[in-house]
Order: sequence, then structure tokens, then C-alpha cells
Amino acid sequence: VVARPYPATEAAMATHAARLISGQNGAILEILPEFAYFRDIVYHFKHAVSGAMSTPDVDDGYVWLPTDATLKWTVKAKSETDKTLQYHVTAFRGTLQEFVDPSAARNADGSSRNAFSGFLSLFTRSKAARNKLSCADPTNIVNSCGTKFLKGKAKPVSVKNEDDILHLTNEELPTFGGVLTPADSERFLQFFTVPYLRIPLILDFFANGDPGRLVALKTKSL
Repeated sequence: VVARPYPATEAAMATHAARLISGQNGAILEILPEFAYFRDIVYHFKHAVSGAMSTPDVDDGYVWLPTDATLKWTVKAKSETDKTLQYHVTAFRGTLQEFVDPSAARNADGSSRNAFSGFLSLFTRSKAARNKLSCADPTNIVNSCGTKFLKGKAKPVSVKNEDDILHLTNEELPTFGGVLTPADSERFLQFFTVPYLRIPLILDFFANGDPGRLVALKTKSL
């Protein structure tokens, strides 16, 4: 049983939860050490698909070690005047691992959430648009690699689901210089409409299908 703060005010409970989750208070990690691994796996995964840079600029030839990716969790006050706690996660020579959209850390009225709510936002989907265009967005792939769009100034198309892909013409489907057939291109694009599952689906597409697909990977655009 984990002791609760007394008096159990909302601010005290939020601070206590933040310290438990970050590991500053080791009461949970002593009982459930696997919790730290689960927490870090989720954070690394969300960071990987966010498009945010996780490492600082280094000299050419520098090799990062697995230990450099170890996440270090702390809880800090937002400022001297605003004592709202927020997570401070670093790795790779103390580089701040920041990826959560600002809207995910705020309430509907614009006020800041506490640290525990901020942690829960790691497990939810943010509604805010990403700052950078993702190479895993099927809309970006079609409009930048489709044969029709490479030839001239064609009107961009929106691709959000499998139905949108099925309605694409052969000229709109990206074949990456003819290395993928239209049927393979459709299947390949459909994987990008499934967040999180797209990575194993694409790996299986190239590893267990037509051997010619592996040769297609030499194409730079693909």
C-alpha cells in the first residue's frame, strides 16, 4: 500500500503522483520495477512517431550508445511564480526530450494541467497538428511521389483512409519510378492509414512478399 499525502489536497495529490511516476519517490518502483520500463517504452515510442528531434548536433562519425538513450525523469516547477509541476525528461547528453503538443498539457480553458494529467496525455492522441510534415502521412506521400504530381502542378488530394486510396487513379498512385506495381502501391499506402501498426505491416510487406520489393528499396524516394 502506497502512503497518501496528508492533508490530501488536490495539489498535494498531484505532486505526490508526479513524484511516484517519475521515480523521485521510489515507492512504486520498489514494488513494480517493470513500471519504469513500461513508462519509458511508451515515451520513446510516442517520441519516435512525433517527428521531434531527440538528439543534439554532434561531430560527424560520433556513435550514440544504447545507454545514451536512457531517459532521466525529474519533476520541476514551471517557473518561480507558477508552481505547477511538469515533467522534465532528458537523454542524449542531457537533451530535453520534449514532444507532447502544447494543447495536450492544457485544459479547455487554457490553464495548465498538473503533472499527473500531463503523464496521462502520453497515452492519448493529441488533437493538435504536428509542427512538421510527416513522411509517414499518406497524403504527403501521394502528393510528393505520385506520377501525376511529379509531372506538373496537379491539384493536391487528401488521403485519410483506405477508401481514399482505392479512389486514386494509377497516375496518382506513387510507384516510385515503377518499382512498385499499382496493386502493391495501394497496399503499401493503406498501411500508412493505421497509426502504430504501420511499422510491422510495412516490415512484413517487404520481408515476406515478392522478393522484388526488397530490390525496390534501393530507390531513394521509397
